[in-house]
Amino acid sequence: MQRMSKSQKARKQGDEPKSDGQSSLWPDTSAEVRPASAPPLPTQPSAAPRRPAARPSATERKSLQDLLFKEGLEAAKLSANAASLDDLQRLLVAQFGQNSLETRTRYAQSVIRWFFPGDIDCLTRRVWIAYEDEQIESDILRYLYLAAEPIVGMCVESDLFPLENGMMIPATYFDRVLRSTLGQDPPPKTQERLKSNLMRLGFLARERGKPDRLNSLVPNKTSTILLVHYLFAAEGPRTVEISRVLSNPFWKYLGYKSEDSVRAVMREADAAKLIGKYVVADQLEQVTTCYSLNELLIQKARL
Repeated sequence: MQRMSKSQKARKQGDEPKSDGQSSLWPDTSAEVRPASAPPLPTQPSAAPRRPAARPSATERKSLQDLLFKEGLEAAKLSANAASLDDLQRLLVAQFGQNSLETRTRYAQSVIRWFFPGDIDCLTRRVWIAYEDEQIESDILRYLYLAAEPIVGMCVESDLFPLENGMMIPATYFDRVLRSTLGQDPPPKTQERLKSNLMRLGFLARERGKPDRLNSLVPNKTSTILLVHYLFAAEGPRTVEISRVLSNPFWKYLGYKSEDSVRAVMREADAAKLIGKYVVADQLEQVTTCYSLNELLIQKARL
């Protein structure tokens, strides 16, 4: 019999999931002796302009729930056999292992809110049916969660993106990020959950007794092309300026660290004939698609 982790035992008791971090994992690093070759600790959040958040804004939503990412992946798989969101909620409530029906229902509703925007036949379900690939699906879920949770999305876009992968990040950095985002001191649980949710998304790695470290993500190129079509050319061929593609933070949500990395994927998609053409000439830089999103999914196109 598989042994339950502490977090699983807590859920069995109907408790709300807790942050994975312990107080000993958030040391005061001000006096820490660091090797000369190590990159410097960030001292303050990025001063870059912040993108206006959508539905709802970060200032409107000042609290966070624990991210249920594994449950989201399980929901993507179950959705293939669901006829509606109500049907999916029933399947999730039956699948989750918490004793409390109220807790299982709350978890199911959160998963659907994050990962199934609109209706059952959304991107999450369609991508899973087409590929049944957990790596591709995880990228899609990461994007959808960050688009739905503006506090976490803005942190990734504006405050983690400028930092070098591998950089050690003191806990006080995230406190300042939240104050800057919300315009006031955030609730204590919001501070804890921001860090634990970033860890569940793969952006942070944690070792006992050390500050969190910015993790290096490896975005899947197929999921990148799918999101480009989902966001800019879902219905059919369209010409889109690369500047417009890059102004959307989806690629930062996937873990890319430079605009040129996104351009490289566009060139590769052009060579693989998954897009019509990628053009760079003088001041012109644009991509022209040749398929709708649905056509790519039907083909199970991969890059």
